[in-house]
Amino acid sequence: MRSYGIAFKLWASILAMTLLLLVFTLIFQTEFLNDFYYEQEKEQLEKDCIRLANYVARGQNFTIPYYSVMRRVNDIIVITDKTGKIIYVEGTNQYKLGDTFGKKYISKILKGDTVHEQNKMIRNPYSVWPKEMDTLLVGVPVKQPMGTAQENKQRMQESKQYFIEGYNGTDFSRPEINEAVYIITTLEYMQTTIEAIRKQFLYIFIVAIILASAISYLLSQGFSNPLKIINNAAMEISKGNYNTRVDLHSSREIKELGNTMNNLAGQLSRVEKIRREFVANVSHEIRTPLSYLQGYSEILMDGLVETEEDRQRYLGIIMDETVRLKTMVNEILQLSQIEAGHIQLQMVPFSMEAMIKRMIDKLLPYASKRNISIKLVKVSEDVLTCYGDENRIKQVLINLINNAIKHSYDYGDINIRAFRQDDRIYVCIKDFGEGIEAEDLPFIWDRFYTTDKKKSEDSSGLGLAIVKNIINAHGCEVNVYSISGEGSEFCFYLPSYSEF
Repeated sequence: MRSYGIAFKLWASILAMTLLLLVFTLIFQTEFLNDFYYEQEKEQLEKDCIRLANYVARGQNFTIPYYSVMRRVNDIIVITDKTGKIIYVEGTNQYKLGDTFGKKYISKILKGDTVHEQNKMIRNPYSVWPKEMDTLLVGVPVKQPMGTAQENKQRMQESKQYFIEGYNGTDFSRPEINEAVYIITTLEYMQTTIEAIRKQFLYIFIVAIILASAISYLLSQGFSNPLKIINNAAMEISKGNYNTRVDLHSSREIKELGNTMNNLAGQLSRVEKIRREFVANVSHEIRTPLSYLQGYSEILMDGLVETEEDRQRYLGIIMDETVRLKTMVNEILQLSQIEAGHIQLQMVPFSMEAMIKRMIDKLLPYASKRNISIKLVKVSEDVLTCYGDENRIKQVLINLINNAIKHSYDYGDINIRAFRQDDRIYVCIKDFGEGIEAEDLPFIWDRFYTTDKKKSEDSSGLGLAIVKNIINAHGCEVNVYSISGEGSEFCFYLPSYSEF
């Protein structure tokens, strides 16, 4: 399937929208004008007919009002008697005195109604071939003036039908209708006006196409050029050139996209740096225990151990390095599983206070080697029952307390607070050690990141990443508050559990 560029799509969209709008405008304008002019013409023609009929009814000279009523040379005036015979005609040679005209209208005329009809009754005198033009016919009855009561009575007595058949319901008090007046006018000027409008719209269409093309070109360039720059930058980044940056002078959204691309390049550069450092650290970490394992194993296999005490010491070193290597591999696999969503949380209620006390007892010997104390600070007497995966939260506490011990000064203190707030149980672990630099804070949750490169041999940089992923998997959050040189406090919360 063929894919069109943004320039063509933008041009086609703007052009289609413009032309569609103009077509609707043209249709509406022509139909509206046609109906408007037709109604105006019909109303005016009816007024002219009534005016002429009034003159005819009074028996006045018809020549004078004829010229005052006529508005165009092509107008036709026809007067007939009640049988349809023409008794006056002006403005055409198609009809003559004595001819029959308007037989189909006479019945309505005699009832006192006005007739209207759009037809073709006039030939264009300027056409080489006879051409009938659109015309409008309006006909009105000529109503004789009302007489006196004596005259009306005499008219009744003179009616033969009255004496022969008796009174047939004729109302002799109504005006008598013996003639009809018709005016026929051409509507050719309306068609001329409509054609002129259509011609004007044709010119407008041409101008609209040119303007739409120019506007779409400018807009497409404004969109496509920055996108091309961003695309080229993305290709460079995909090749590993993470120092690529884009500087765009465009709309706010395009600028934001460019900034996002720059941020992405920066993040990838940082991740790549961390990855390399991690690979170097892990390689060193793995190389060291492997070297110990190989060296002491060769000593034991070659029988170079002189005493049983040395043999046991070598076996202890081999065991410690094996456990260290296994722990590192397990952390890497565990974090990968958590991030991939392959672990299932075993949600159960448990006592947070009891768990913290167990973890303090477990880690206190390790802290005591540096004369560091660990205390549980009771904030309230609330029952601190949480709802979560007990084993995973145990791992969170171990990682956070170990982290606090590692970054505390000798003879320092670590305070652990646990308290209830609304429907949450909060746990905060605070040390008074070296703290975290402000520029490092946004990245401490990233895998493989360590703030103190000197201590990287004691840490794989995975502990805090595991903590964050476990807490997030519970639908909760973990945060850190730290001042360099004064210590750090890590706080997380879990949903509280209630049996009621």
